[in-house]
Amino acid sequence: MNAPEQEDVPSEPVVPARPRRRATLFPQLLSLALTGAMIAAGLGTYQSMPGDALYPLKRAAESTLFHLSTDDAERADRSFGYAETRAHEVEELLGATKRENGLIDETLKAMEDTTRSAVTSLTRVQRRDARSTGQLRRFVQKQRNQIQIMLPKMDEDDRRRASGYLDYIDGLTQPGTTTDSQDVTRD
Repeated sequence: MNAPEQEDVPSEPVVPARPRRRATLFPQLLSLALTGAMIAAGLGTYQSMPGDALYPLKRAAESTLFHLSTDDAERADRSFGYAETRAHEVEELLGATKRENGLIDETLKAMEDTTRSAVTSLTRVQRRDARSTGQLRRFVQKQRNQIQIMLPKMDEDDRRRASGYLDYIDGLTQPGTTTDSQDVTRD
């Protein structure tokens, strides 16, 4: 009985199958698309206005950054910046062709609350220096100029709130006010 002879055929090395290009390209494209969507959402949030769907997210982000601030001087800086942002929002709302009821009033109130928060943070700073006093004066002057231009465009209730805000910020830089005459130190 003859057993079939096995030929000496060199066996070819097994080469792993080359991965499909499409399979590795899809996750990269998906990551790129998600990154683009996140950037677009971030920009949309940053540019949102009162009444927009993303506006509460913008305010939440501001609040988070405020609470992550390490000291009262930094909190005051952030609050002054947020108050300036609210003033710009009021300006945009006044220029809008369609005004939603209450948005201007709410934004003016938020601007005043934010300014009060900044002043409170400044009074907690142990050493009142020329920088913080100068910062407050510049802020007051800038806000005053911006709000005064908007007054004629406002209705009576909004004008009343804005005028009260102007009175408040004018009192911040007058001699003898709490913020200018008091060095607050905490034990």
